[in-house]
Amino acid sequence: MEKVASGFVRNSASLGGNLVMAQRNHFPSDIATVLVVGSLVNLMNGLKSEEITMEEFLRRTELDSKSILVSVKILDWDRIMSISAGTKMKLLFETYRSAPRPLGNALPYLNAALMAKISRCVSSNGMVVSDCRFAFGAYGTKHAIRATKVEEFLTGKVVSVDVLYEAVMLLRSIVVLDDDTSYPAYRSSLAAGFLFEFFSHLVEGNAKSPNGYVNGYSTLMSPARHLDHSKVSTLLTSGKQEVELNKQYHPVGELLAESGAVIQASGEVADTQKHADMAADLVVVDYDMENLEPPILSVEEAVRKSSFFEVPSFFQPRQVGDFSKGMAEADHKILSAEIKLGSQYYFYMETQTALAVPDEDNCIVVYSSIQAPEDAQSTISRCLRIPEHKVRVITRRVGGGFGGKAMKAIPVATACALAAYNLRRPVRMYMNRKTDMKTTGGRHPMEVTYSVGFKEDGRITALHLDILINAGIGVDISPIIPLFMVGAIIKYDWGAFSFDIKVCRTNHSSKSAMRGPREVQGTFISEAVIEHVASVLSMDVDSVRINNLHTFNSLDFFCKGAAGELKEYTLPSIWDKLAASSSFKERTDMIKQFNICC
Repeated sequence: MEKVASGFVRNSASLGGNLVMAQRNHFPSDIATVLVVGSLVNLMNGLKSEEITMEEFLRRTELDSKSILVSVKILDWDRIMSISAGTKMKLLFETYRSAPRPLGNALPYLNAALMAKISRCVSSNGMVVSDCRFAFGAYGTKHAIRATKVEEFLTGKVVSVDVLYEAVMLLRSIVVLDDDTSYPAYRSSLAAGFLFEFFSHLVEGNAKSPNGYVNGYSTLMSPARHLDHSKVSTLLTSGKQEVELNKQYHPVGELLAESGAVIQASGEVADTQKHADMAADLVVVDYDMENLEPPILSVEEAVRKSSFFEVPSFFQPRQVGDFSKGMAEADHKILSAEIKLGSQYYFYMETQTALAVPDEDNCIVVYSSIQAPEDAQSTISRCLRIPEHKVRVITRRVGGGFGGKAMKAIPVATACALAAYNLRRPVRMYMNRKTDMKTTGGRHPMEVTYSVGFKEDGRITALHLDILINAGIGVDISPIIPLFMVGAIIKYDWGAFSFDIKVCRTNHSSKSAMRGPREVQGTFISEAVIEHVASVLSMDVDSVRINNLHTFNSLDFFCKGAAGELKEYTLPSIWDKLAASSSFKERTDMIKQFNICC
């Protein structure tokens, strides 16, 4: 089921709705194809009820509004295939789909469900197909079909290269696409490829071919005149190479271990993402902690160890006014209050992904779900040591970004580009959700300490902030956070405003841009201060907000010439108009009166 649609769709939709769409609207359903190999459906029309196979259900005329799909019964396949406990027979079942994007986030080019009962042949060392069921769908036909001719051909036969070749040829004659179907040759080859992959591991793998190694699928699909069945009897799954050493010129020719091999880290390219994930899960990393300092896991530790990222001078925000003077003018003070802001993960629908394809003239094309393709282009150019004009980065869709596919998409795109460039073949990669959450980082956590002075009427005279930003292990966009966060904080007239902002380097995952970066934290901090002042004075919080809205002169003072013209500053008038049009004061009085009565 994880291959069907996405988690959001699966949580919202229904199995019956999917199947009825497949029956009435010819929807290319993955579920319908899987159920064709062995399930019954219960239909009701008025008082009449009937039970038919899934294949019959899909083939019949479109259901009318009076018909109801009551239930789906998945049959006991062990019983269907007559497999009992203790027998040496084995049931194989596998589903396949190919689509523009992984799993179920795009309609498939073709899907398939293959099931077979096999047993060891008594007279040979091969495997016999005792029974089988094959279903193919979503290739332009109205509904999924059973490949009955292929099933009849394979039943009772020992799986071999010859038999598999004939089965694939027969399947190609069955899976025939209409002329107006997109990618007809590709879809037809997918059906053959799925059948080949399903049975290929059953073909004897320990025999040797007189002509060397056999490239399984390409050999199988060669024209019949090129396929010498008397010589090619197996699909080799392994091989070895022997090198004879000549000691005549010793030590020339002697095998030597590479000096850096012990400490070298290498990467591997798998044939599928599933195999890559399986291999990655088997890796056990043993970290040598000798001579390493303990990790920095909090901003307080970073301060003690002076572990900071430098903020360039042109990204340094400007302090405003005289804080000491403002505090001296205050009637009330709040000293060293604290705010802690946690991190957030992006949780976009599709995780990081990329496809790199080598192009002519030493160029490379990278399809990446990135929000900043120009940054990926420059990084890939430096990694491959080729000019930027030889790197083309294409973003067709992001699949949900929120800032998480800006800087964080670059490593995935670059890794694909490096592998594709060296192997001279397309390389595709996407992260599973767990890996994505570990590596992507998210919003910057912060710890804020503030002191504020204010008058009896709620007008603030001075504000000082001490902000510790947890940037993680990498710099990313962290140096620009202070400047733009301060820009969000000075939406109010604080009288005098000072701050000490440190961008802390810790051993957490590197943090990055996240859905309104900087502005969200700045707005939260400013509103927290306003509400704290209102609470101390027992005032309505909106009254405190109004008392601290900028005048044009204070806005110009805080923003240093970036306030625009007087006629353009309309925030106070907009506030008054909204309050009047919404009867804000009257509604507030009604709520207060209601709460008093209760």
